[in-house]
Amino acid sequence: MRTVKTLWHTRRKLLVKIVLAVSLTVFLVPVALGIITMSALLFPSCGDSSSTPADYGLIWEDVTIKTKSGDSVRAYFIPGTNRAAILIAPSTNNGRGSRLPLAALLAQHGYAVLTFESRRCAGMGALSLGYKEAGDVGDALAYLQTRSDIDPDRIGVTGFSSAGATAILAAARFGDLKAVIAEGGYGDFAEEAVGIGSGDGTLLEIIYKQSLSTTYHLITGIDIDKLSPVDVIADIAPRPILLIYGSDEVSLSGGYRQAAAAGPNAELWVVEKAGHGRYRLVAPVEYETRVVKFFDRALLTKGLDDEQRR
Repeated sequence: MRTVKTLWHTRRKLLVKIVLAVSLTVFLVPVALGIITMSALLFPSCGDSSSTPADYGLIWEDVTIKTKSGDSVRAYFIPGTNRAAILIAPSTNNGRGSRLPLAALLAQHGYAVLTFESRRCAGMGALSLGYKEAGDVGDALAYLQTRSDIDPDRIGVTGFSSAGATAILAAARFGDLKAVIAEGGYGDFAEEAVGIGSGDGTLLEIIYKQSLSTTYHLITGIDIDKLSPVDVIADIAPRPILLIYGSDEVSLSGGYRQAAAAGPNAELWVVEKAGHGRYRLVAPVEYETRVVKFFDRALLTKGLDDEQRR
């Protein structure tokens, strides 16, 4: 009798251990996936390009921007003829040469261009996917304002994908950015990319989302809710905004939300049959016309509106 009872107790303990082990494993898998996924987003290797402005027939200067944090960021400065300048913010892990085709287009129309490297290429630690990068735009802006060949009241910013969000966040933070073009950026990262706040999903999916959010905060020191251009885009008014998205990209909903939140100073151009980043490829003539006319109206009009200058 004791043997049977002892055997039952032994099996029951074993069963409890198995259940606990399985439960712990099921819990840890989405936690681990969240950590791995977010870490990969924040710590990609530098995606620098060997291209220089010379490859596009441009005159250029090799410059170094000193940041408020004491870091050094490499940049290309391409001089213009109209005393206006456009900052091109880097997407994720890109280098300073990642958007030279756009820089060449703007230079052809008289604009000076400053294109600089990402935090990963500058050795500044993890990405923040937009929030700290907006501060980097501020450092680049401060550099341009020291140049005698640039009118400090005629500086705009543009960015694509995560840098589209960076451009909006930066323009909301720095009033000296007089115009912004944001292409394909998220409207709210936590909601659109992570799915936090949607209320949908299984328990495991909820654990995974929370792991993403917690990992982001632990690495960057920032609440993931701060990655929300839609929350701050209204602060840019009355300065003009051009939002560019493709009809076939998943982040389009973020474009509509930002346009609605911004007000009448914002214009949304949805490029039909274009995916993420394929706007100029699908509609090259209209892309050039819209981008150049937008910056011309915002930065080259004589006697900028007094309210916009503030």
